[in-house]
Amino acid sequence: MIGGKRKAPLASYAVGYARPPVDTRFRRGVSGNPGGRPRGRRARRANGLILKEAYRLVTVREGETVMSLPAIQAVLRSLVARAAKGNGPAQRALIAAVMAIEQERAAEAMTGDNGQHPQITWLPPSHPGASTRYKTVSEMSDDELLYLAMSQAGAQDDQQT
Repeated sequence: MIGGKRKAPLASYAVGYARPPVDTRFRRGVSGNPGGRPRGRRARRANGLILKEAYRLVTVREGETVMSLPAIQAVLRSLVARAAKGNGPAQRALIAAVMAIEQERAAEAMTGDNGQHPQITWLPPSHPGASTRYKTVSEMSDDELLYLAMSQAGAQDDQQT
């Protein structure tokens, strides 16, 4: 054999450090963990931990006021503060989140709020999974923006009465 290792004859094979007995070695082509890890277990556990941490109460100081808020709310306050100070990525993230919520509310207003709400996922146009069905605010005509604003105002008026 050129470039390969030769196996030592079994009679001269010394069992010891880094040389297990021949009959207890791993078999070729047989998995060491035939059952494997159960599917989805890590994902479910991770999702549960994420939600648990997101809604855990944290103490936040705002000026002289000290208050307890869920961690997700504290993060959102931080995001809004950074966006207001001019942080570009924070501004984009906040605008994307607000637009997604506004589109969802507009869809609810168009369906008549009958309890069956279509789920709308807003993706920025640069996202590879983005569909051409949705428009950004800059792509909408004045009539479309006016319709969205009026439907949003109508939905808010309905909630107040």
